[in-house]
Amino acid sequence: MHYQDFILDIQATGEDAFAAVVLDADGHEQACSPFPRPLSQKDLDLLLTSRGPAPPASQPRDVGTLLFHHLFQGEIERLYRDRRAALRRGEEGLRIRLRLGTEGPEAAYLNSLPWEWLWDPREQGFLAIDLSTPVVRDGAAGTAAEPLLLVEPPLRILVVDASPVTSSFLNLRKEMDRMADIFRPLIDSGQVDLLGLQEKTRGALRDALRDEGIHVLHFMGHGLYNSAAGGGWLVLEKPGGQGDLVGGVALANLLKSIPELRLVVLNACKTAQSSGCPLSPVNAGVAKALLEQAHIPAVVAHPANVPDSAAIAFSNHFYNRLASGDSVEEALTDTRLHMQGDNIREWANPVLFLAGRTGKLFSLKKAQGRSVYRLVDRLSRPIRLGIRSFIGWGADMEDRTDAVLDLVEHFDNRYPRSPDVWQEEVFPRLQDFLDRYVAQGRPLVLDFAAHSSIAFAAGWLLEAKSGLDVRVRQRTQTHGEREWHPNEGEVPDGPMWLDRPDLPVTPVASDLAAALSVTHKNVAQEVHEMALRKGLPLRRILDACVPEPGHRSIQSGAHMLHLAEALLPRLRHREPQERNGRLHLFYAGPNAFQFYLGQLARSLGRIVLYEYDFDQSGAQGQYTPSIELPPPTETAPRTP
Repeated sequence: MHYQDFILDIQATGEDAFAAVVLDADGHEQACSPFPRPLSQKDLDLLLTSRGPAPPASQPRDVGTLLFHHLFQGEIERLYRDRRAALRRGEEGLRIRLRLGTEGPEAAYLNSLPWEWLWDPREQGFLAIDLSTPVVRDGAAGTAAEPLLLVEPPLRILVVDASPVTSSFLNLRKEMDRMADIFRPLIDSGQVDLLGLQEKTRGALRDALRDEGIHVLHFMGHGLYNSAAGGGWLVLEKPGGQGDLVGGVALANLLKSIPELRLVVLNACKTAQSSGCPLSPVNAGVAKALLEQAHIPAVVAHPANVPDSAAIAFSNHFYNRLASGDSVEEALTDTRLHMQGDNIREWANPVLFLAGRTGKLFSLKKAQGRSVYRLVDRLSRPIRLGIRSFIGWGADMEDRTDAVLDLVEHFDNRYPRSPDVWQEEVFPRLQDFLDRYVAQGRPLVLDFAAHSSIAFAAGWLLEAKSGLDVRVRQRTQTHGEREWHPNEGEVPDGPMWLDRPDLPVTPVASDLAAALSVTHKNVAQEVHEMALRKGLPLRRILDACVPEPGHRSIQSGAHMLHLAEALLPRLRHREPQERNGRLHLFYAGPNAFQFYLGQLARSLGRIVLYEYDFDQSGAQGQYTPSIELPPPTETAPRTP
């Protein structure tokens, strides 16, 4: 569709006083009409910060009617009606181009009004969902940016899905998968090349834009705006995964001098607001900065918080229309109509800033052959999590991880402040901490400066059947600190465990104990002596010892997994008298092995973990119980 511009220049003329001026293509005034403040600041704030279910259908219409009557009155309305009547129906449209004031204390108010809700009472419809009257915000600001129309296939779209570990979780995986589905036919036909970033950092973004000749940049994630500071930011990632606040001006500098870049889509909250603070640059809002400083021809941004469902619906329809050849205003107008039809409250949220005279940003030639799908390792960067229950080598954990669970407050050195803290404080906090990051679906690297019971419990929570990709950072005496992975490294030949007989304790008891000797030789003997001395209700003790116990006994992550798998049949086997009993687990070895054994331990029934008393001054073999799994409030599966 061919569009003519209906340019409305809207400026503040005083306190609570505004004026709308119709301009022709050369900037000459055709009509002018003053109007008062349409909404009080209080009502506007309530409108912008509303939450919960969709508002009554009348609210956007009522507000849109109010805005229309303030804007289109007298000579302005007559010009608008005449221009619409002169259009060839279905072939021509009247693009409502709003040039909003950017200076003075009223600028923020003007830019925050929901102009995309404009409702024409005579035509009984929203202008912004009618293809004959798309609503755009003028982003020229004195520039003469014109898009390049002809693009040699493929159209290159870069998707940046930033979800720093310090930010609240967004459903970026679902939106990314949907975008891949949308573009699959175009990828297969050679029309589109879809790219992603492994590292969502400033440097990686700039390199991709420069090296790949990107036409469209689509950002998914968080955006921030602070009216007091007069600034807008996107949240990218630092190399370690923490959030990196990138201001609008800084982002514009990253996007400058990329001649192929035609469109930026900011699918993030609060990226369309612009500052009216006289002490800061007007283009502090992210979208404004991209238009005015980076000279991007078109920017689609969101002025309010964007729920996952709305962001996904937007991407789904908008890119389908854009790829089919629609201009950007046609694609967005049709997307708004589609979202409104699906009762998505945020249908008017996407705001189009258009700098050029046309929204036809690119025209693809016919592609020759198949393009490529390069959504590269979009979730490959692992989240590094630290778990600390004592200081020691965990003192600098914050410097090498993305997030830390600090349990030190529950202990005096290595000793719990009370026996109850294991079950009532430590385990629930561990579960909540892991759940928070598992939900992101990214690989994990766990760094333990913690008791072995905590490492085992972490493995039990992140059981092997979950399919999670987990590495464990392990301190070794021969190689320093290493990251172990169960699918990496060599596995030595020979038996995994020595063939040692069980040690009987109390024939009438039903509980079973397992003494695992990985770094020390005589765990079973120490446990046997303690059980007899304390009268523990154990029927027998499984004596499991690796062939050469010591700090070099485990050679790799794969070796650890083989050790755990080889031990399981023996731990699962129970005599009839023992099938309702608990498994008491005593251990001397690295936390990494405890974690991987814990991942396989769901089939072992009820387990009681023990901690060795390193500072004991009395008899040898002193262990104290710690965590019980499953927690006593849950039911354990029966063992065979």
